[in-house]
Order: sequence, then C-alpha cells, then structure tokens
Amino acid sequence: MDNWKTETDDRELERLFAEARRYPLLSAEQERDIDVSKWRAVDDLCTLFIDSEGGRRYLQDLLARIQHEPPEVANFANRDHHFLLRRELVSYLSGGEQAAAVTLLATYPFSPETEVSQQPLVTSFPVESAAFLEVLDKGLVEAHIQPLVHADGSLFGYELLGRCTHPTENLHPGKLFALAASVGREVELSRLLRRRSFEQASAAGLREPLFFNNHPAECQDMDALLGEIRDLRRRHPDLQLVFEVHEAAVTDLQMMARVRDTLRELEIKLAYDDFGAGQARLLELAEVPADFLKFDMGLIQGLTSRDSGKYRLLKALSELVHGFGIRTLVEGVEQEVEAELCRELGIHLYQGFLFARPRPITPGGQ
Repeated sequence: MDNWKTETDDRELERLFAEARRYPLLSAEQERDIDVSKWRAVDDLCTLFIDSEGGRRYLQDLLARIQHEPPEVANFANRDHHFLLRRELVSYLSGGEQAAAVTLLATYPFSPETEVSQQPLVTSFPVESAAFLEVLDKGLVEAHIQPLVHADGSLFGYELLGRCTHPTENLHPGKLFALAASVGREVELSRLLRRRSFEQASAAGLREPLFFNNHPAECQDMDALLGEIRDLRRRHPDLQLVFEVHEAAVTDLQMMARVRDTLRELEIKLAYDDFGAGQARLLELAEVPADFLKFDMGLIQGLTSRDSGKYRLLKALSELVHGFGIRTLVEGVEQEVEAELCRELGIHLYQGFLFARPRPITPGGQ
C-alpha cells in the first residue's frame, strides 16, 4: 500500500537503521526456522478466527484500520514496537506473500444480521471471546432477581435474571449473548443461566412467583426447550414458575396450544413478553390466552400525558387484554408519572427501577 511508505528525512532513516542494528544478526537457517514457526502460529491463529463470524469481523475491521490509517512512529511510546510492527506487517501491506490473504479477508461477505450482531465485538473480541468460553466451561454465572409489585407497591414475585461472574471481564447480559451468537452457542448460554437461576432460587427458598424466559433461538426446537423445562420442573418442584414467551415467537397457534398444555401439566403459568413491540398478535391472545401479558417497555417509558399516542394505545390494548381475563404487567417503569398513568388503566403488576433494581439472590430470599 502506498500510504504505508511514509516519506522520511535522512535523520529518520538513519534512526531506523540504528534501531535495526540493535537486534542481533541471525544466520539464514535461524531466520528460516523462526519464520516457519511464526507463520505456523499465525496460520493456526487465523484459522481459529476465520472459523467464526465474530473472528472474521474482528480481523476485517483491524486490517481495514491498519491499511487506511497506518500507525505512525510518533504514536508509539516505545519506538522499538513501531519498528517491529512495520517490519512484521510489510508482507501484508506492501504486496507481499500475505497480501492475498488480506484482500480475501477484507472482502469476505457478511450478512446484515452478522454485521449488526457483531458490531459491539470488534475491538475487544479476542479477549472477551476467550472469557466467554471460560464462562460456559466453568459456569461463571449467577442469578439476580428484580421484584414485580402490585399497583400498591406490595411484592408479587420476581423475574429471574442472569449475570456473569467472570473474575476479569465485565460481560453484561447483552455482551454475553452477542458473544454467544458469534459462535452459535446462544442456546447453551440460555440453558446455563436458566439452570443456575432455578438452583439458586430453590436454595434460597423463594416461594413467590418467578418469571423466567428463553432465547428466541430455543424456539426453533420447541420440543427440546419443553423437555429441558420438564427436567427443571422435576428438579425444582417447589418453585412457582411463570414461563415468558416473546410475542414474536407466538406465530403457530397449534404449537403455542401445545406449549400452554405442557406448562399446565407442569403447573407452570404462561406469560406473553414484550407485547406491543411488534405486531400485536390478537388472534393468539384469543385462541391461546396466557396467564400474564407483559407490555413492551417502549410503550411505558416516556409515558407522561393522557393525550399522548402511547397512552391511548396502551389504554386500548389493556382493555382488550383485560377482557380476555389476562393479568397485565408493565416493565421498565422508571418515573412515578408512568406508574400513575398505568394505575389509572388498571394495570395489575409493575417492574422497573422506580421500585427496585436487580440484585443477587441472597440466602433466605430476603
């Protein structure tokens, strides 16, 4: 690349040659052995990255930045590092033997879904990806709970939430599932979080209703998901459970009827989650009514006036849902005015920072 060949004056060239003379001379055989070992290691590392979409996205971004903005010597606190970097990358950036690999990687096709899901992973993917695999292998997660309260503020139950306990990497839930998506292990992560939450809730003696959810990828094999829930119910018969299904997953009436029947057999209640985020599936509400319905927080946050479109929509939906005998719940409530307007509409249950933030499960459930 032409922009890699920066112009330098004589003093700069002399300094670079002086830096080069500081390194010991090697025989041709020694250099060949080092190069063979080095490129074998590079090839192995590239294979690991290129085998995953997240890794390809990270490499693509890194190489694009190096090609368009080559590091300048002034940006290195230690000029030795700059000299070594330029020497090692010259084959990538000046038409050398590895240039074809760079070109291939830089033009690797990504779907829009991959581009969106991997965007947060670009700059820190290698470290966080390794930490994520450690989370899965060692089960480095714990359960948190967020209270659900009645309109008068008294406790009704909790939502079970998962949090990472990795000792060095702060992987919040969104980052965890983005990393899981990059390697196709969302279902495995979701099961780990669910299993750990049930274990800790049971050990703490929680007897209030506990809402738990699943990852959308699990709905692609509903038999496997229901089988896992059946196994968890057998292990934890003491818990009062409510299974949350995202509205977008409620597309097959026969399947949802089977899900509801299986849950009833297991004495687990059903909730439709994030209602109103997409298409409000009113037919499913009528044909396969749930026990609870959670309105999407987008309908709640910023709800400040009875004249607003949000208020009128929420009023119409809540009246419809109440007509089916379904208990309603709003989440993401942060302002008292939001809670007050929802109380006026007869919403039954409330969840959000206004009432309590998520917290770890403690012994005795207190």
